[in-house]
Amino acid sequence: MLSVPNLSSKDFFLSVFIFFSFIVSLSSEPTYRIVIDPGHGGVAKDPKSLHGDKYDSVTQTFLETYKQGTEHGSYTERKVVLDLAKEVHKILKLTETETGWKEFEGYLKLFSKKNDFTRVKLVSHLTRETSFDDDVSSDDPNAAYRLYDYPDSKTAVRKKGRLSKINEIKPQLVLSLHLNPAGKGQKGGMAAVLTPGYKTFSLLKKISNKEKSPNSFLKGPWSDWLVFQSGWSKLENATADTWIYFHGYWSKKNGKDTDLTKFEGYRQNMISWKYADDPNWEKNIGKKGPYAKSHEEFLETGRFWEREMGKKEEWRREGGKEGFGGDNHYVTKELMRFVQYGLPIQLKKLDTPYPELGPIQKPYISTYSLPTYTNALCAFIEIGYVNRSRDIKYLTQNKKETAISLAVGIYSLFVGLDVKKKLNLPYHPKGKKVNWERYETYFDEVL
Repeated sequence: MLSVPNLSSKDFFLSVFIFFSFIVSLSSEPTYRIVIDPGHGGVAKDPKSLHGDKYDSVTQTFLETYKQGTEHGSYTERKVVLDLAKEVHKILKLTETETGWKEFEGYLKLFSKKNDFTRVKLVSHLTRETSFDDDVSSDDPNAAYRLYDYPDSKTAVRKKGRLSKINEIKPQLVLSLHLNPAGKGQKGGMAAVLTPGYKTFSLLKKISNKEKSPNSFLKGPWSDWLVFQSGWSKLENATADTWIYFHGYWSKKNGKDTDLTKFEGYRQNMISWKYADDPNWEKNIGKKGPYAKSHEEFLETGRFWEREMGKKEEWRREGGKEGFGGDNHYVTKELMRFVQYGLPIQLKKLDTPYPELGPIQKPYISTYSLPTYTNALCAFIEIGYVNRSRDIKYLTQNKKETAISLAVGIYSLFVGLDVKKKLNLPYHPKGKKVNWERYETYFDEVL
């Protein structure tokens, strides 16, 4: 006979609870959190002081006009990406039930030569389900769509913006969907949006201070920087962006002097998370340290800079499977490869003509907000060009097939997928999961 030690009723029930918790944990599926962010949603409306974004507690005003997004004819970025995001969300939600999982497995079989798949739950959240068009008479039509925290227009109570709300969910992956306008000769396609890590910004800072040669940047993978100031070279733009990253102010064209007329704010303190500085940080503005107004007196101190210099941020944003851009670049490019691969195979199976897709373009590189200030791997995708009919077709008429491709790609990022080889397609997903284990609890520690 099995002997049982003498236990108090309290200890007995505690032991039973622990035992059954252990059994449940063995039978439950791995769960991953995903945020789908359809870009924009608000309106570029005057006055900026009421309707802008990037609220600065120092000047107590919005520093930027709200970025409304691009449009062409009857197509608007905010509408096209919202409809696609809702479709991706709906497909990921299938993984949360046994019946839904069977349907999701059918989608996996379109891409893989295997029939058995690891059961997981991909818990999906949307950052918005509407746009300002749904409430055009609002006193504050951008309230639900701002990236950064802001004061309520009536009560002045600080409310959380999109970045804070994303970090509250503690996702492992953020999928941010956007469209581009195509210039003359631009055939369409898709591209990643990347922000480098501290390692690259530190190099650019040293170049600005004449401690490193410009070639150390120009011959590297990050040299194709977004040109946001016309008439300036890519190095001059990258240098200005570097100082925006460090202390909020642009540098002048010479890269050495601060342009005090151009201020972008201390963005780490514009959102609610553990990396914001202590209350009353504003008292240190202009002093030597992280709020110095000159390049010479700037120092990287405080929780945010400890984060930026940490190994996990380097994994997120530097090096990695694509050669540069870290895991952010890999998850973004892998999802684009899944779309480039998934549309042809699905439409061929349906015996439906499909367009030749535009190529995967070079990444856009700057100090973008989401890749930096969301504490998750960030797949920021310019998924098409609003004024190219070929792109609009697969984003609207073939919306479900595009969404399935993205959802299967997200599954692969967490689990891995043995993808069928199709020799006639220009892009094949690698099907390799991210090394999530090395991040340990990093994504949970954002608040």
